[in-house]
Amino acid sequence: MKFTAIWQGTAFGEYAWLMRLFEPYIEKQCFDGEYKIVLDNAILFDKFVHIRDKSYYTQFNGKNVFLVHLNDETYEGGDYSQYRNFRGVFRNYWSDGFNTDGVMTLPLGHPKSDPWQAPELAASKRPYLWSFLGQAEKSSRPEVLHALRSVEPNFIHTTDTRPDGTRPALLTRQKCDQVLHESVFAPCPMGNVNLDSFRVYEALEAGTIPIVERRLTLDYFRSMLGKHPLPTVSSWNGARKLILTLRNNPAKMNALQNECRDWWQDYLVRLGGEIGQFLERRSSESRQVEPLRHGFVASAGWKYLELMRHHSASGIGRRIKRQFLRIVKEKRWRHTYLAPKTPPVARRDS
Repeated sequence: MKFTAIWQGTAFGEYAWLMRLFEPYIEKQCFDGEYKIVLDNAILFDKFVHIRDKSYYTQFNGKNVFLVHLNDETYEGGDYSQYRNFRGVFRNYWSDGFNTDGVMTLPLGHPKSDPWQAPELAASKRPYLWSFLGQAEKSSRPEVLHALRSVEPNFIHTTDTRPDGTRPALLTRQKCDQVLHESVFAPCPMGNVNLDSFRVYEALEAGTIPIVERRLTLDYFRSMLGKHPLPTVSSWNGARKLILTLRNNPAKMNALQNECRDWWQDYLVRLGGEIGQFLERRSSESRQVEPLRHGFVASAGWKYLELMRHHSASGIGRRIKRQFLRIVKEKRWRHTYLAPKTPPVARRDS
């Protein structure tokens, strides 16, 4: 089946990744940004759905239209009633609260449209055992550096604000790509509030071995990706032991790199097929999408309980401290995510 893609805006950093998945099923693209275009046999790509005018989405009710819902990291949709206007929904950020009959979760994927072109190095030939680039003071990231800093050779570049208010210079995109392609392992601590992050997929695309986290009640990546070979740890001391063990066994390190790379390529092929099957199956359904598995998900406290499952104990304490200091400083509770105040400039159809 072929659909028209309706993009609500032009500032989609995930555009290349989404087209990589959906291009086989798209014959035309419309760039809106003003919430005016309503078509049948379409796939609507949108963000911040929970605060948009609901009347726009109701116009798709009864049509063969699918929603791709992005940027819902904090599960802000309430009862997700907007989903009922569509034949099916694709979204980022997995939760077992969503009804898989009508809702399919996609990994965040690799956002870049111009991937690094250098030949892939075998793990045993890479100059860095591991690397970390970016903010290091939030979520579970301090534990990463505490556990791994002494494991060398490594490359660490943090961008947190210094005590004097200055920030380190940012590395160029090219340098970041180079470092990742020269690292054996990429520790992938949780994102802002969710275990999923772009780091995982950037590492996989670079032939780097991502190390991901799991929690006591949540093996997020196993639940979302199925059976996978990605090293998964419940503490970053476990990651340290893994890296030190494989450092002394280059053949085994190369084998793990190959296993992760081959699995990722197979997964992408399988995911593309599953998207097509979902589109075909839901297009033939007349039943309204029931977005949630049970009513508890729509309750006010569910999203906070769900997000707590993603955090370590130290991460929760760190987040509470940051929110408290923010309240004291700004005299208000800041919403985690806000949509742009004005819609992006619309582009012509292509």
